[in-house]
Amino acid sequence: MVQQTRRGPSTYDFNGLTYQWKGLSHVYSVGSIPTLAARYPSKALTFGETPETIENNPVFLFSNDTLYVLGEASLVPQKRFRHNRPYEPMAVFPVTYQTVRKYSHMHYDTVYNANGTVAWTDAFTGSDSMTVDGYGTLKVLGRQFECLRVKLSHYTFSDKEFMYFTREGVFIDIQVASTRRDTGSVQPKSIMLLVPSTVVSADQPLLTPSKFALEQNYPNPFNPTTAISYKLSALSDVKLTVTNSLGQDVVTLVDGMQLAGTHIVRWDAAGQPSGVYFYRLRVRQTNGGQAGDFTETKRMMLLR
Repeated sequence: MVQQTRRGPSTYDFNGLTYQWKGLSHVYSVGSIPTLAARYPSKALTFGETPETIENNPVFLFSNDTLYVLGEASLVPQKRFRHNRPYEPMAVFPVTYQTVRKYSHMHYDTVYNANGTVAWTDAFTGSDSMTVDGYGTLKVLGRQFECLRVKLSHYTFSDKEFMYFTREGVFIDIQVASTRRDTGSVQPKSIMLLVPSTVVSADQPLLTPSKFALEQNYPNPFNPTTAISYKLSALSDVKLTVTNSLGQDVVTLVDGMQLAGTHIVRWDAAGQPSGVYFYRLRVRQTNGGQAGDFTETKRMMLLR
């Protein structure tokens, strides 16, 4: 769940979310990758861990005042290329609050076999609208940034995207089903976080706690919600679980990769009986750090 509001000034708090770690990505010029240069303008950009392992990543082009999405490219496990005609505008700079744009385009999607022959192809029409519908403060990685929120409504795919732009280059994109509301508690289908290395390295002491720690939940006792805070000193595989006094599993609150920093997770115990519960944090580092793994359990009480 993420909490978001439509209009500004608003606070968009992503500090407590879990992000799927996809490794270190680099930005590449399409012109430097022959397979892509044969299909997209050489001045276009994409990103990936290496030029050979680009997988389901968008291809961008900056032209005059507009950032376009030209399509999407994959070089593994199969070569797959999507083209948008005309190009799909992602943002028009300067991004201005309350700007609205509507547009239609064709999508051409082709998958190739290992021998270079076409395995599958498709073409369909897309209809979208873009609205700069919010502004305020973006909280992520233990820091905060001024931001604008852009809403993309994809009528063809029956989903919506919310993109958060900051001057520093921090970018968040969340995708939700079209049937879900835009404000309040939103259940995302996917979340992508892009952070420039300059943002992380410039303030590393502020972003990274010196050690792993699990804090006492607050409030305690609670009824029926409480907040659990913990600190990660490195990128880690995190699991946060709650058990009852009999040692039975009640809920898994976190299970996945998380960046270094302070994280807050809220547990809604509605429907659970009063009593003593235990929450356990298990952390495994994925980058070979010196601190080793970490496990800690704390006690809390639900009092109705």
